[in-house]
Amino acid sequence: MNERFSKLNTGLLADRKIMQLMIITAGIFLFFSYTSSDIFFTTDNFKSMSYQIPEIAILSIAVMLSMITGGIDLSIVSISNAAALSASWIMTMHINKSGGEPIHWILIACLVGIVVGVLCGMVNSLLVAWLNVTPILATLATMTLFNGIAIGITDGKSVSGLPDQFMRVGNGTFFGIPTPMVLLIVIAMGVGFLINRTTLGLKVFLVGTNRKAAQYSVMGDRKVIAWTYLISGFLSSLAGLLIASRTSAASPDFGSSYILLAIVVVVLGGVNPSGGFGTVTGVILATAVLQMVASGFNALRFSQFFYLVSQGGVLVFVMILNVVLERRRVRRSIAKSLGS
Repeated sequence: MNERFSKLNTGLLADRKIMQLMIITAGIFLFFSYTSSDIFFTTDNFKSMSYQIPEIAILSIAVMLSMITGGIDLSIVSISNAAALSASWIMTMHINKSGGEPIHWILIACLVGIVVGVLCGMVNSLLVAWLNVTPILATLATMTLFNGIAIGITDGKSVSGLPDQFMRVGNGTFFGIPTPMVLLIVIAMGVGFLINRTTLGLKVFLVGTNRKAAQYSVMGDRKVIAWTYLISGFLSSLAGLLIASRTSAASPDFGSSYILLAIVVVVLGGVNPSGGFGTVTGVILATAVLQMVASGFNALRFSQFFYLVSQGGVLVFVMILNVVLERRRVRRSIAKSLGS
């Protein structure tokens, strides 16, 4: 047991990006705990963060998968809203008619929401993988398309009055642990296993590292990319259902700033925007960092404007840092090769 833990610990410490992020996380935690301990360092604040972190983390994992292949999915928020609206509409319609809260209609509604998310992911897969449309343009178009359809169907109105049994998922606990956090752990473990322990996951990294080589693999690069955007749509639908469950409503324009936040999380988490590298652990740690910053700013009564500025600043800083570190790595590699 100790040997396994040692190997796991060594593997984690060997990743410099994860170590750097862990140091940043600890530093931000200590800073806000010292400057606003009466508000930040409280059980209620940590409980509140544990309910908010999962939805952003799941959306960020969806972006991470597409970014590892060298692409990006800008439609995640539109997909999550479409899935939440579909499920919420079914729940409110049938539950109001029946006069109760039949669990089977809740399950059917959630299933429909997931199917909607997968169908949206299928559209992205068709555009990016099979029609070779540039990912940023394809998903920008589908983001507008899905959002426009949602607004048109609902007249821009939110769907509220969701059943209590459904809301328990987003606001309840499982053996004392917030249910959304439990779901995040399950999803993170599943995605981590997928990208690190399966053939599909290895080919996802291969596509991002060298797409030409991936074209000659058994599965082929197009199928790998198609599966990536399908899974991204699936994860986005889960995030949408979780958000609807927590807020007791679904809206076609909810979380408009989440896409920028998810990109910041992914880049801060060490995912290479050019593809070929990324970890679920880094994404979750980055989500926790930004959530602590948001909570810390609220505790210090800073304006929301400063939080938005900090998001953009972090994104610019991390990109510059990655470029500088990559250039240093290349120079050291060249120096070593010339020296040998």
